[in-house]
Amino acid sequence: MKKLFWGVLTVILLAISLFYGYRLWQNNRLTTVMDLEERRAVLENGIRWLEDNRQLILDQANPMLWYMLQNAAAINGDKRLKALFSSYEERYLKNNYDNLWRTLFYPDTWVSVRYEDIRDYPYYNLHFLYGLTCDAELAQVAGIAAQNDPAFCNKHPLRPACVTHQLMGIRLLQRSKCGDQQELDETEKTLERRIFRQLTWDPRQVDVYIQRVLMLAQSAHPDVIKPIWIRRVAAAQQPDGGWGPFDPLVPIGGGRYLGFSGKGLSPGKPKSTFHATAQGVLLFSILVNRAAATDS
Repeated sequence: MKKLFWGVLTVILLAISLFYGYRLWQNNRLTTVMDLEERRAVLENGIRWLEDNRQLILDQANPMLWYMLQNAAAINGDKRLKALFSSYEERYLKNNYDNLWRTLFYPDTWVSVRYEDIRDYPYYNLHFLYGLTCDAELAQVAGIAAQNDPAFCNKHPLRPACVTHQLMGIRLLQRSKCGDQQELDETEKTLERRIFRQLTWDPRQVDVYIQRVLMLAQSAHPDVIKPIWIRRVAAAQQPDGGWGPFDPLVPIGGGRYLGFSGKGLSPGKPKSTFHATAQGVLLFSILVNRAAATDS
């Protein structure tokens, strides 16, 4: 019985190792660079999903996602994205001068923020608001100050988006010229190297994968992105044009799969979400703009 147990365990471990090795090879294999027209087609499909789901996404006030669409519209000049952002602006920003996120969209504005009003926000949103406001009170909060440390996410290994969120906060600090800029630059480089390693060794095609590629695309050295990573993001686009947070592996019936989600291995269905699609549209806006500039 003992030999049988160890034999079965060995087979299971070997199967897991082979599966991971295959996925790792898929994730890092050599491939051709996507050309301009391929990139444009992916971007067009992503914008189409946003248009088709206009009311759904306008009910989601997530400021960072709309900031991404604002940036995408500024990069590619697409009238549909500009109109979408104008609708968001009308609903959430235009006459709402107490909106704590106004500075995200309008860098020359100022808002008053008190820690007691936001203490229950997710840890990364606290860091974002500190990055936007450089508020002295927020700077004294231990949980916020800790996120300036490049080693912060080492203490939180179960947060897959920790490093990308931290990098977003660091870049907001750079934008507002808050703190020691040389230290922030070094932290930014450290986090970018960490994201490169995550992309190399974590082949799960969940939405943090898109976020990681996006963070490198926005860096000073976007050429470090492997062509296969861009092709994998493109291949993960759903037939409706959007992206989702689920990486299907094995069909289990009823249109459901056993696959990777943000929480690990679980059953689910591929489904496009605003969270993933906003990041995909910004990523391919950057990639199309870069390829067009190279071709011109």
